[in-house]
Amino acid sequence: MPPTPGFEDSCLQSCMVGQALDGMCVGLIVTNPAGRIAWMNRSAQSLLGIAESEAKGELLSKTLRDPSMAEFWHRANQGDDVMLGEVQLHWPRSCQLKTNSSKCYGTSGEDNGRVLLFCDVTSEHSLNIELSQQATQRLIEMAEGWQSEREVKPEAGLTAQELRILRLVGRGLSNEEIG
Repeated sequence: MPPTPGFEDSCLQSCMVGQALDGMCVGLIVTNPAGRIAWMNRSAQSLLGIAESEAKGELLSKTLRDPSMAEFWHRANQGDDVMLGEVQLHWPRSCQLKTNSSKCYGTSGEDNGRVLLFCDVTSEHSLNIELSQQATQRLIEMAEGWQSEREVKPEAGLTAQELRILRLVGRGLSNEEIG
């Protein structure tokens, strides 16, 4: 039987899309309308500690082992809208995830299931904290430098203590008040 015209191109495109999705650095899980896992990429398997071969066809809600991710998935399934969030994952390893879940609709508007997309932002989060600490330290150093530049430099051989006393005299303080 001869191949259907365009069939090979369609299969090639599907294969290429599948490989591209599987090679993404973000986790991607597709469920059917009943919430059963239809497909998941390698990143999802790695980040969540779930093997697709064991999970395919299973309810994602029963497969998620981390309570925070399970809670996000539960809330996402409560509505039809897109749900964005951050999840502190504790199992199989501790990491910070940016998460996104949305319904998938077919060309005629039928419910095709839901997709869960998530990205490990632990290093990005750590980098932001580190940059914030570095920025804070730099601001402190700049403020200290600015403050010392504002101080009058000793002139005519006066010491810093002598200048301080001279300023107090200039304000009209008596010897007793200065003492």
